Amino acid sequence: MPDLYLKKCTCPYCLKTTETKRVLSRHIRVASTDFDGFIRHQGVNVYLYEPVQCSHCRFFFHESFGKLSPDVRATLHDHILSTLPVLPFASLERTIEQAIQLYKLCLYTAQVTEQKPAIQAMLGVRLSWLHRLTGQSAEEQLWASRAIEKYVSLYDNYTSVKESGLPEDVLLLRIADLHAVMKEKEQSRLWYSRLFQSKTATDKIKKEARTHWEWVQEQE
Repeated sequence: MPDLYLKKCTCPYCLKTTETKRVLSRHIRVASTDFDGFIRHQGVNVYLYEPVQCSHCRFFFHESFGKLSPDVRATLHDHILSTLPVLPFASLERTIEQAIQLYKLCLYTAQVTEQKPAIQAMLGVRLSWLHRLTGQSAEEQLWASRAIEKYVSLYDNYTSVKESGLPEDVLLLRIADLHAVMKEKEQSRLWYSRLFQSKTATDKIKKEARTHWEWVQEQE
């Protein structure tokens, strides 16, 4: 497909260069954006090509993954890598179903390698979005609920942007939006309210939150 190209990535485990398909930036076309930030693309869907499988060691990863500790490397070597499937389509064009499989494996390795909760939650959100595309609302809400758990835990133990991987106001907005996706209006209202009352939230994020809350209210 002419819209795709091969991008070189460094595997966090074996540190070798592997190649994966990506969408050429000039071919990325936005059709619309859902209230929670999900971008619907015209043509090739960018989200399908974010997960990567290393062609050398089988490790699944996302480019947001951080460095792996010696203990994590030992666990991967002794117990995990040999059990991971080799997916030929990982370096080729992908269907939504194939991308979902890759994201699930990527989330699994994110958990095993103790990636930041923000990264694990992001992968859960991606899975929720892809199931939205396929019309599987139960699966969409399942992955949204799992992402909420990660984000709420992150909020409860929030220290800084550097440690958490997200500004606090963005974190609040994501939790509120996910509750809205779950059709949990009272919970979404609670989290939007926390954001509105925050003294550190930016005007930009508060404005987004007001727009999102108005949208939620209109869904009745």
